[in-house]
Amino acid sequence: MSAPVRIGMLGLRAPWGTEGGVELSVGELAPRLAAAGMDVTVYCRARYNPHGSGMREGVRLLDTPTLYRRSLEALVHTGLTAPYATRQADLVHLHACGPALFSAIPAMARRPVVVTLHGKDWERDKWGPAARAFLRSGAWMAGHAATEIITVSAGLEAWCRENFRVPATHIPNGVAPHEPVAWDPTRFPTLKPGGYHLFLGRLVPEKEIGTLLRAVARAAPRLPVVITGGGSYTDAYVERLHRDAPPGVLFTGPRFGFEKAMLLTHARSFLFPSRVEGLPIALLEAMAAGLPTLASEIPANLEVLGDVGGWRLPVGDADAWSAALHACEAAPAAQLAAIGADGKGRVAESFGWDAVVRATREVYARALHTAPTS
Repeated sequence: MSAPVRIGMLGLRAPWGTEGGVELSVGELAPRLAAAGMDVTVYCRARYNPHGSGMREGVRLLDTPTLYRRSLEALVHTGLTAPYATRQADLVHLHACGPALFSAIPAMARRPVVVTLHGKDWERDKWGPAARAFLRSGAWMAGHAATEIITVSAGLEAWCRENFRVPATHIPNGVAPHEPVAWDPTRFPTLKPGGYHLFLGRLVPEKEIGTLLRAVARAAPRLPVVITGGGSYTDAYVERLHRDAPPGVLFTGPRFGFEKAMLLTHARSFLFPSRVEGLPIALLEAMAAGLPTLASEIPANLEVLGDVGGWRLPVGDADAWSAALHACEAAPAAQLAAIGADGKGRVAESFGWDAVVRATREVYARALHTAPTS
């Protein structure tokens, strides 16, 4: 019997216990690859890994050093870890534009390297000019040094095919079936099941949370708007959101596990005003939970939503969002349930993890076959 293929994944903070689309994606993908017979190691940044180094869900977690500074953290972690991962793995899988800058390290060692681009990260507001240049350089390096590229959206795949010579394959983020949980009134005593609108995601400028605050201030909706998530080196921005929030807005901070599932199970609607996304896992999770959605009409959101009903809204237009909140609250329960059911069916059909794992393994097989060995 041949030894299992050793996969080394890096470029994320940790697969469990922290926010972020890359982290959520790897947290679902890695154990499924391990269950399929692969030997998977995920290299973590210790600050974000509550489980420490060791085995979890069939995946080996290994904390490796970094420098905890906003513009340097991912680069330092990947730069220090990539040589070690290259020696230990049969295939190195890098995630995101910044870490992709180091795809040349396994390539120079004639090790297959797969890069997943989760979006054009240089478009995110939190980065300054130098960081944006590094992120663009990372994508360029992936496009010239990697063996294969995976993109989470069709639009990003087309962009890669136009700009790079490395083969690009569109494999969307997946979503697990939602497991409903009962309402626990002790967790959020001011809320009632079915009696709030929910936003879920990191509190960063490109999520356009300010648009929600202005919409609530203008509309004074009957139901509260719950904003669940934490910052990402955006403390000043988060403080400003709290300061500017009108009555009717509740910040819960980041929530995981039971509390996150409970908020998704019992919300009246899901609000997603973001202007920059790769392929939004939070929107997938909300649709899997059967929630009707109010979402910005950016390409990534539209790719997820397909022809499912709900509200598609202009980015940054607080008046449109205010009117949509009123319309959602006035909509009959049967209409909202039908929209939610359509969304649930769409993600089950088009964003299931079985297809994601199968497609990822096919990319790995091509990379292992085509990478030079001497």
